[in-house]
This record gives sequence, structure tokens and C-alpha cells, in this order.
Amino acid sequence: MQAAENERRRWAHELHDETLQALAGLRVLLSSAQRSTDEQLFRRATSEALDQLDTEIESLRVLISELRPAALDELGLRAAIVALAERTSVRHGIDVTTTIDPPQEPSRSSALDPERETVVYRIVQEALTNAARHAEPESVAVRLSQRNGEVHVSITDDGEGFDPSAPTQGFGLVGMRERVSLVGGRFELASSPAGTIVAISLPASGDVPTPGSG
Repeated sequence: MQAAENERRRWAHELHDETLQALAGLRVLLSSAQRSTDEQLFRRATSEALDQLDTEIESLRVLISELRPAALDELGLRAAIVALAERTSVRHGIDVTTTIDPPQEPSRSSALDPERETVVYRIVQEALTNAARHAEPESVAVRLSQRNGEVHVSITDDGEGFDPSAPTQGFGLVGMRERVSLVGGRFELASSPAGTIVAISLPASGDVPTPGSG
């Protein structure tokens, strides 16, 4: 519940501090241009406004995808992770490889429920984002497998490691642990100057535990 509340707070801050402020600035820009008789100024303002709109549209798409990644419904978990890895590689210039076993989506009877799919996707997304922003790796390897009733995921980078026991700012690692815990899974983190490994295991099926159960 705390993890969910922290995420809601982050979305609210992003909408208020980023999107809302940007739209307010855009309105001022267009309002000033509308009152001007300088046609060249109006054209420059219009061009700048279009660029800002493109930026805000992309920001909103990212925010919306964080609620429930559309790629999971459109592509399935495996293809969505491959697509996520490819986007990370292109955006940050990192060699991101994916190893998925089995490569195809499982049968309906053994497929993950939407909540577990979202957890797996978010862990991979957060780990890739952390690696790209903080570790400066040359390569990252993402591995996903499903066997013996469990899903196993690991994200390994060769970047600058960190001290996992040191206090960290932000919500990333805490949120990852909470997500995995809420579906009855295990979260592991190891880091050294040679790189970082994030690994999770979670049951492929079954009821999601409630707080205080067991």
C-alpha cells in the first residue's frame, strides 16, 4: 500500500510540476504571439509551441504506460520486454540483449495473470532505467525464464556498481522490492565495481498474498 501511495504521489507531482507547468507556459507563449503583429515572431512561437506539444505528448504517454503498459496487452510479456530492451538500447546507446525461455508466450493455462505480468515488466523497466542513468554500462543482459511453476528474471549490467547497503534517494529499489513482495516473490540485488545484478523469482500462478497473511 505504501509503494502504491508513493507512486501515486510521484504521478501527481509529475502532472503538476511538469505537464501542468509546461502547458501553462505554452498558453502564455501562444497568447503573447497572438497579440503580436510581427508575423515572423508568430511563426517562431508556433514552431516552438509544436515542439513543446510533442515533448508533453511523449511525457504523457510514458506516464500512462506506467499505469498499465499497453505493450503487455498488445504484444504479450515476452515481446514487450524485447521491445523495451530495444528502446533502451537505441535511446541510451547501450548493448541490451534478451534471453527468453521459452521464447513464445505460454499456454493460457500457464500464462501469468495481469498483475504478475506488470510486476515483471516494471522490474525490467526500472532496472534498465537505473543502469542507463547511473551505471554507465556498455552492455546489459536481460534473462526471463519460466519453469517449475516459477518465473525467473535477471538484469545484469557491466557498469559502475554501488553499495546496496548505503541509503539511496528516490523510490526505485524500494518500489522494486515492494512490487515483488506483494505477489509473493523474492528479490535479490548484488553489486560490485564489475556491475550489478537484479534478480527476481515469483510464482507463476496462485493467489496474490495479502498483507499479514501466512
